[in-house]
Amino acid sequence: MNVSAEHLNHIYMPKTPLETHALRDISFDVPDGSVTAVIGRTGSGKSTLVQHLNGLLKPTTGQAEVGGHRIHPKMKRKEITALRKQVGMVFQYPEHQLFEETVEKDIMFGPLNLGYSREEVQQILPDLLEKVGLDDSLLPRSPFDLSGGQMRRTAIAGVLAMKPSLLILDEPTAGLDPEGQQNMMRLFENWHQKNGTTIIMITHQMEEAAVLADNVLVIENGMICMEGSPEEIYKREAELRELDLDLPERTKVLQRIEAQTGITFSSLSLSPEEAVEEMSRHQPGRKTDV
Repeated sequence: MNVSAEHLNHIYMPKTPLETHALRDISFDVPDGSVTAVIGRTGSGKSTLVQHLNGLLKPTTGQAEVGGHRIHPKMKRKEITALRKQVGMVFQYPEHQLFEETVEKDIMFGPLNLGYSREEVQQILPDLLEKVGLDDSLLPRSPFDLSGGQMRRTAIAGVLAMKPSLLILDEPTAGLDPEGQQNMMRLFENWHQKNGTTIIMITHQMEEAAVLADNVLVIENGMICMEGSPEEIYKREAELRELDLDLPERTKVLQRIEAQTGITFSSLSLSPEEAVEEMSRHQPGRKTDV
């Protein structure tokens, strides 16, 4: 699903003493099937931006387009409903979205409201549960009796069950320990590889962008101040530091290896395994540890 914005502006509480210009002349294009990371520090406008893409907010001026749906200041409720059938949004702490009596009911709530039959949803449940790392024995249990990680996976399963063409992730690893963060990112990476879903991910961690993103938008004071591939963004290290952003650890390690060995990696977003493989090609027969 293609996503774009043209001169998008959003003002909270206009014409009051608390008026805040949250988005300023935002324009961008997200290609179909890509993963775009929206990065910036707290208060930069990241969440305000993506809340336009499923109709939670309307622009003050300008417009956005999501898969043929035009998002504009005078958008009607009927248009918003049609848009939300194609856009799934995983909020920060998605476990706070849970409310049904059982895990099964919570996962099925969204797709049933979109018009899927109960039989259709039950057919996809086993595969969906496997993808999010949940056992079907949890289906009759209350979601509030689960662990924090299981609750989050239940909420995410409910979003994925709606088969969104655009998946928006708002800080999906917030509050998780390092292992939980890796597992969550692996879940979305596998989902994208299998389904080709367009993903827009809000994060303040460059490490997450390195794992998933094809494109990066860096936002500061409601404006896009950098845009490009992860490789292009990483070359602007000094500018990133001014925005309280840092390079991913994997990128720093690869840069040090390049400086020490003279090897030039194909990408500064390589996983350790990919980096070892490339180093082996440069130094055949030599055992390498990263």
